[in-house]
This record gives sequence, structure tokens and C-alpha cells, in this order.
Amino acid sequence: MNIEIEDIDSCNKKIKFDIPFKDYQQKINAYYKTLGKDVKVPGFRKGKVPQSLLEKQFGPQVKQEVLTQLISDRVMAAIKEKGLRAVSQPHLLEVHAEEGTDINVSASVEVLPSIELEDYSGIELKVKVAKVTDEDVDQEIESYRKKLAKNIQVTDRVSQKDDYVKIDLNGFLDGKPFEGGEAKDYIIQLGTKQLIEDLEKNLYGMALNETKTSQVKIPEDYGNKTIAGKEVEFTITLNGIQVSELPPLDDEFARTLDPEKKYDSLKDLKTKVREDLENYEKKQARKDAQKQLADKITEMNSFNLPEGLIQEQIRFMVEDAEKRNNPDKAHSHDHDHDHSHDHSSAGEKNTEVSTADQEKYREPALKILQQEIVIDKLATTLEIDVSPEDLDKEVNKFMQILGGGDTKKMKKEWEKTGILTKLHNRMRKEKTLESALGKVKVLEEMVDRKDLIADN
Repeated sequence: MNIEIEDIDSCNKKIKFDIPFKDYQQKINAYYKTLGKDVKVPGFRKGKVPQSLLEKQFGPQVKQEVLTQLISDRVMAAIKEKGLRAVSQPHLLEVHAEEGTDINVSASVEVLPSIELEDYSGIELKVKVAKVTDEDVDQEIESYRKKLAKNIQVTDRVSQKDDYVKIDLNGFLDGKPFEGGEAKDYIIQLGTKQLIEDLEKNLYGMALNETKTSQVKIPEDYGNKTIAGKEVEFTITLNGIQVSELPPLDDEFARTLDPEKKYDSLKDLKTKVREDLENYEKKQARKDAQKQLADKITEMNSFNLPEGLIQEQIRFMVEDAEKRNNPDKAHSHDHDHDHSHDHSSAGEKNTEVSTADQEKYREPALKILQQEIVIDKLATTLEIDVSPEDLDKEVNKFMQILGGGDTKKMKKEWEKTGILTKLHNRMRKEKTLESALGKVKVLEEMVDRKDLIADN
């Protein structure tokens, strides 16, 4: 097919081509052949109706349908043949067709602009890495101890702060039980503010199996509107007291903590915990460096974007904000915003966006899209891709976090919902930026954690 591509601007192309009349006629004849098998005409057997009779009865309709489908197929074939990265459905501009002659077609289509990245090797990045202190190490080890803590029953004293208490509750409003005011063997830790403050303070100093009645003032903003702001009476029975007993902090604790890591002693545990924490902080700093680099390379490469793509992104951002603000009205959206924008039919949704939302989201939408396109180009330039093996490893990691399961089944589900595509593109983006970091200068500065938090 002879195809001419004309640049309207960097984001719009005009496609011109001819459809040979013989191709059109072949499609017409094939259509009538199919139609003749289904149409019933008095005096003719099914499938034996003359084409001339069908042309007389259905001619205009058949010509319209065949021409429409043929043009659509040829436009999409032209886009594919010329490697145009369309971001919306093509728009038909002109069709010139006379009986017995070739058909001249012209159409326009929005495409991603072709860009050449500026040299970014001179970029210098400064990242801050949080220092790991002895206190950080101690806190991490203390969290391990808490996970291995044992709950010990207490029977020889009254309840106090940090105790785990098991209670029965019965609430009464004006002498009558109210909905949500009853609980059986309810367990809380004193001092964690799990209950209304005025109610929890009554649980201190209670003996095992003791029952007491207390008047409690319910806060005005309490979730249960029936009792919010009112005086309620609670009958409380203490059924049990437990304390959390931590394992001794010694070499035996270290050796039995994690059979896979095989800590030799408490000193070895502290050394390796420090190394793990330092590696974590370096990874966090590396992520910050990746983000900085993505922003800087995007700033260096300015280009226009197709308006249809911008509107699609704005609609997505508006819908996403509505879902977060009104979760009950949430609905699915099939746009994947972690992709390389190889669209063929994007922009099909034409949800109206208010002027206020246009003003609010246009600049953020432009930044997101420009960075996606820049990173996609960078990945292509650096020949970055994610192998099936790498993707499987990442899926397996998620499955371990979720507690195991059928990985193949989960992967198929993720393929259907688009999650696997998003995971692939996120991994490709990270690999791309990590590779690009090797071509720029990264300066690390060790800082106190409180200074890092203040900066953020």
C-alpha cells in the first residue's frame, strides 16, 4: 500500500493512501456472497439469490459498510506499517470515491512525539543518607524481642499500665442497653488508648473477677451517634490480666532468633542488624537519587504532548481523586498509568472535565506524561528490559509477603487485571534509572535522621 505521511505538527500526522478499486470490488463481492447465504427471497433457494438482485435491494447499505470497514482496516494498517505511536482513534478527513476508480483517503491521528534525549552525563545529584545509631540498632532488636514475647497470666495484683486485660462490657443509656454497648472477653492493652479515655481509666486498679459500674461521658464526635455526647453507664467485669514477658537479651536469644541468618552471639546480631539498617538507608537514598534524576532529565527535555493524551490523563486523575474522596462511589478504570504509551485506541472515554479540574490537574498531568515518555525513551536508549525470570522472581516475592499460594494462578489473575503490566513497567523504570545513575555523579552526605525528617 502506497502511504504518504504529512507532519501537521509534532503530535499530529496526516495519513494519505489509495485503496485500489479492485480491492474494494473484491470486498463488495465477498460481502454479497455472505449476505446471499442468509437472505430469503421468494422464488430463489437460500444461497442462490443473484447478486444483481441483492445489489438492487441492499446496494447503498452494503457499499457504506464495506467502505467504512475497508478504510478503518487500511488506516490502522498504515499506522502500524509506518510505526506511528497513536494515542487516539484516527480521525477521517476526506474520502474521494467515484464508481470504477481508486478511492483516495486522508486521515489524521494524534501520536507521541519523537524525541532525542539531551546529554545528561553532566548531572550532579546530592542525596542524604541517614546515620544508623546505637539506639536504632537497639530499637530493631527490641522489636524482635517483642515478637517472641510470651503472655503470662497475672493473678496476684490489680491491673496497671501496659497490662493486657480481658473484660466484659455492658453499656446502658437511660437504664436500657444500646446497640454496640456489649462486649464479651474483649482484650485491650492499658495505656494504648484503644477505648474512650473516660472508660479506660476505670480499668486501672481492678482485681481479677471484679465487677464495677461506672458513669462515662461519651465524646461529641463519637462514631455511634446514639450515645455521642451523652452520659452512659457501663458495667465492667475483669476476667483476666496478662503481661508480656520478653526473652532475655543474651547470646542464646541471638542464636535462636533466625536459623537462616545464624547469628553467633548478641554482638554478631548487633553488627548484622546495623549492616541491614545501613543497607536499607542506602537503598532509600538511592531511590531519592532515582527520583531526582528522573525529574532533572525530564526538565532537560521539553516537548509538546498530544492534547487527547493530556485530557485522558486529566480524566484519570479526576476519577482517581473522586475514588479516594468517595470510596463508596469508586469504579474501575482500565487505564494503566505505568506504561510506555503504545496506544492504539486511547482517548475513547469522553467524560467531561470541569474548567476548575482542568486548571488544577493540567500541569501535574503534563509532568507525569512527559516523565513517562522520557523514561521510556531512556529505557530504549539503554536497552533496558525486564526478563520473564526477573518478573517471576518479583511475583514470588509478593506471594511470600501475602503468605504463599498458587503463584501461577495469581500471575494469570494479574495478567487479566493489568497488575502484571504495571509491575513490569515499574521494574523497567527502576532498572532504567539505576542504570542511568551510573552515568552521573552522585554525592552522598551522612546526616542525622531527625535532620532528614525535617527536610522531608
